[in-house]
This record gives sequence, structure tokens and C-alpha cells, in this order.
Amino acid sequence: MHATLRQYEGIENAAEIIKQVAASFLPDQKTIPGFVSYYFVDVGESGGRMISLSVFASEEGAVESNRRAAAWVAKHPNLIPAATNSEEGPVVVS
Repeated sequence: MHATLRQYEGIENAAEIIKQVAASFLPDQKTIPGFVSYYFVDVGESGGRMISLSVFASEEGAVESNRRAAAWVAKHPNLIPAATNSEEGPVVVS
């Protein structure tokens, strides 16, 4: 398995981002071959900072997830800022 972790900072409208991630981003991620799971986590006060964790059966899925995430963010520039950090790697303990 491979996972990708993305961090977003400076989020101003967490409720709307959560709604849009659930409505359009997550369904798209589920179409990537080898999709295992996806989590969008509020780690900041009042939604100011969030992370996402995507898990795939293969490295190719995780790489495609990052590509699609960047494209989705680019399509929603007034909704969510670009990820401040994005990392991908093999899951070593599960």
C-alpha cells in the first residue's frame, strides 16, 4: 500500500471546503484504481489547517491522487489554498 499526505493552511471557510470535498473530490478519488481510503482531517482551530490522507494499493494510485488533488485545488482557487506540503510513500505498518 501507498499513502499520500497533504497539508493545507490558511483555510477560511472550512464548512464549505468540507462540503465540496465530500461532494466532488472524494467521489473522484474513489475512481482511481487501487483506492483504499481517504480522510480529510481538521487539525487547526476553526478549520484553519487541514490535512488529507489518501491510501492506495499501489504507488501509481497515490501519485495519481496527488495529480488530481492539485488539479482540483486549481479549479477551486477561492475555496482552498494549494497544499503547503505533500508527501507520498509506502505504508510500512498498518
